[in-house]
Amino acid sequence: MADSTGAARARMEARFGRPGSGARRLIVAGRSHTLPDVMTRLGIAFEGCRTIDGFELGAAHFAIRYYDPEEQRIVAYEFDAEFRYLAETRIDVLAWVGEQALAPGASGEEGATWTST
Repeated sequence: MADSTGAARARMEARFGRPGSGARRLIVAGRSHTLPDVMTRLGIAFEGCRTIDGFELGAAHFAIRYYDPEEQRIVAYEFDAEFRYLAETRIDVLAWVGEQALAPGASGEEGATWTST
């Protein structure tokens, strides 16, 4: 499992950088939005989901990265300026935090800046 999750993590970080390295707000169609607002507009603000960062990938191409606790995955959800789905990448959270983070009393990745939505 380590090889496949390690490669998947490397691909996501090559495209989006390390978790937390993106923006905390996105300007979509001329309006500034917080990441929780973006999640709501996209219809993906499920209970327990935590935003990580956001990206402007092109003139009308954006992405928001978040943690999906139900699937235990980091998701990079791509959308256009009208908040329409374009693509997504899902990576097992263990690729970042490691199995030791699931041990009792563990708090997850050091320095994580994820917020609740």
